[in-house]
Order: sequence, then structure tokens, then C-alpha cells
Amino acid sequence: MYDAVVRVIMPELPEVEMARMLVQDRLNGKRVASLQVKDHKMLTNGSERTMREAFIGRSVGDAHRHGKNLLVRIGDDHLFIHLGMSGSLHLVDDRETTPHERLRLGLDEGALVLDDPRRFGRFGLYHRLEDLLTERDLGPDALTMSDKVFVSQMAGRRGSIKPLLLDQSLIAGVGNLYADETLFQEHLHPATKADTIPEANMARLGKRVRKVLEASISVRTEFSRLPEGFLLRDRREGAACPRCSTELAAIRIGGRTTILCPECQSLRTKP
Repeated sequence: MYDAVVRVIMPELPEVEMARMLVQDRLNGKRVASLQVKDHKMLTNGSERTMREAFIGRSVGDAHRHGKNLLVRIGDDHLFIHLGMSGSLHLVDDRETTPHERLRLGLDEGALVLDDPRRFGRFGLYHRLEDLLTERDLGPDALTMSDKVFVSQMAGRRGSIKPLLLDQSLIAGVGNLYADETLFQEHLHPATKADTIPEANMARLGKRVRKVLEASISVRTEFSRLPEGFLLRDRREGAACPRCSTELAAIRIGGRTTILCPECQSLRTKP
């Protein structure tokens, strides 16, 4: 059996970046021998027929990522994969299956399988990265954007900062876990209004987004290996704040469960 490319719950940008790197390393140059769509409800662009025509007999090229979206070049076109909330990619032997196969790409040796128990993931055919960005209304990539771009994306926004960080049309790639970590590192309450954050502090927040994502990638998203002081090492209600030992609290903001330290991230705390 081949190793799983990525096998996580709630995959966000770092998990998809790991998938991109491993697909690039393990699949580049392999020829596509077959393609099976096992769940047509997850097929978001193109059809099984057009995917077969575009991919079968062609070689796998470079893998690209924008936010949480993975694009694998095959011939002149691209296989699009979004892992959703529970998706995972696996490299398996020819006769091997996974419990929740949604897409199977047979290669000249083995197969790439998208497994997704909850079926929130998506896949399809795209000709260009630009087509994906336009159709899905994606903002700049959170890992590669500059401080200046981050500040411009947030300029004039009056909402709470956490929902803005999660808005993929503003910044592509940040999800619930990494938004909480970023705000914790910056001593910001998630309900802080964006238009009350000074420009210099907003630029610092953008830099922190990148640092948090890079830290997670560096430890292959194994949160227990993150440096001390990271919320993600034990992100749960009632756990001790890694800075001040206050019990962490859970609140709802923008419909999402949010973990924070009531002491370090008080709304009265100035950024």
C-alpha cells in the first residue's frame, strides 16, 4: 500500500499544501490509465466523459495550490480537488480501495483516490488556474500574499475580524483552526472590528497569518510538534492558555465555534 498523501479532518491551507508537495513528488511524470467518478454529486466542473477524454493517456505534471484548492496538471488541462471538511487523498495499489472513494485516478502504477466520508469535497476539470479563481471568487493566497495586499483586502471592512479572515473571497486558505491561532498569537479578540485595527497592526496580522501557516507546514500539521505557546497544541474549551494558564473559552462568532483566552484576548485589549 502506498502512503496517504494527506489524511486529516477539516483540511485547511497547510494540509492542502502538503498534499500539493507530495503529489508533485510522487505523481509527476506518471501516466493516467483510467478514471472513475464514484460520486457524481461531488463533480463540480466538467463531466466524467470530458475528464476521461482530457486525462487518460496523458502524463501528470506540476501540482498547484491556491488557498484550499488543489490543481494537478494532466496533459493540457487540470484536475481540480477541494478536500472539503473530511476529504483525504491516498496513493493505493491497483486492487486496493478506501472506505469512501469518490474519485479514482488509475495510473501506470497504482492509483490516486479521493476519499471523503462527509462528501463536502469537490473535484472537476479546469483548463486554467485563472478559471478556477474567477468561478470560485477566490481572493489572494494566504501563504503568498504580502502585508500590503492583506491590508488592502481588509481596508474599509467593518465586520468582526475572524469572519473576515475566513472569507475566501478576501483571503484564500485560512480556516477556523488557523484563524483562531492567528488571533491568539496577536492577542486579538475574534470579535474585534476590523476598522478599529490600526494599519500597522493589520499589516502585522497579515504577517502573523503567514507565520502560523508556515509553522504548521514545517511540522507536517502535527500540532503536538508546534512550538510551546501555540493554541493548536491543545485547542479546546477548558484547556489552559499556553501563555497565562487561564482556562480557554469557546464562543460562537459568525456561526463558527471559536476558542480563545478570555484574559489574553479581551475585547478591551488594544492591538
